[in-house]
Amino acid sequence: MTEEEPEATLRTRLTAWFVTVVVTARRQRWGVLGMIAVVALGVGIFTGRMFAADPGPEARAAIEANVLPVALDADGIWTAGGENRAPVSDALVALRGEDDPRLVDRDTEAWLDAYDAAILRIAGADLPDLARPVQRQFLTAVTFSRDAVEVLAYAAEVEDDAARYDLVTEVGRLRNRSEQLMQSARASTADLDGRRTDLAPLPPLRGFLEAHPD
Repeated sequence: MTEEEPEATLRTRLTAWFVTVVVTARRQRWGVLGMIAVVALGVGIFTGRMFAADPGPEARAAIEANVLPVALDADGIWTAGGENRAPVSDALVALRGEDDPRLVDRDTEAWLDAYDAAILRIAGADLPDLARPVQRQFLTAVTFSRDAVEVLAYAAEVEDDAARYDLVTEVGRLRNRSEQLMQSARASTADLDGRRTDLAPLPPLRGFLEAHPD
C-alpha cells in the first residue's frame, strides 16, 4: 500500500459522509447554520486523524531510553557479573560440570538483589500507553532469568545426582526462554516504529534427557 492510498481512502470517506449530511439535512429540514456546524465538525475530526502525529516513534524512544538499558544491564548479571560477584553462567558451568556449588553459595543473594533492582526499575518506568506492552515483555524476560537463579540455588543444595541434573537443566531452559523473550521484546520495540519484524514460534528448549551424562 502506498502513502497516497490512506489519504485517498480518507477523502473518499469524507466525501461520502458530506453527501450523507447534505441529503439528511434536506430531508430533516435542518437550518443552514446547523448543517454548516455539523460539516465543520466532521471535517475537523477527519483532518485531525489525517495529520495526527504517529505515537509509535515516541513509544520506541521511551523504551530505548528508559527500559532497554536496564534490561541490558540485567542481562549482564548472567553473562558478565560485576560488583564482586561472578557471572551466573560461570556458577552454572561449575555446578553442572564439576558439581562445585561454591559460586552459587557465595553469590546467589547478590544476583537476586541485582535482578530485583532491575525489575523494579523496569516496572517503575513511566512510559506512553503504546510502549507498555513492550515494557511488560522486557519485565518478563528479566524475571525469567531471576527465576533461573532461584532454581540454581536450590540445585546446589540437592545431593541426588539425577535430581540435580534435572534442576540444572531447568536453569538452562529458563535462561534460554529469558534470552528468547529479550529478543522478542527488542523486535517489538522496532515494530513500534513501523518496521514490522518477523514473527515465528520460539525455538524448542533443551530436553531433560540431554542433560544426563552417558
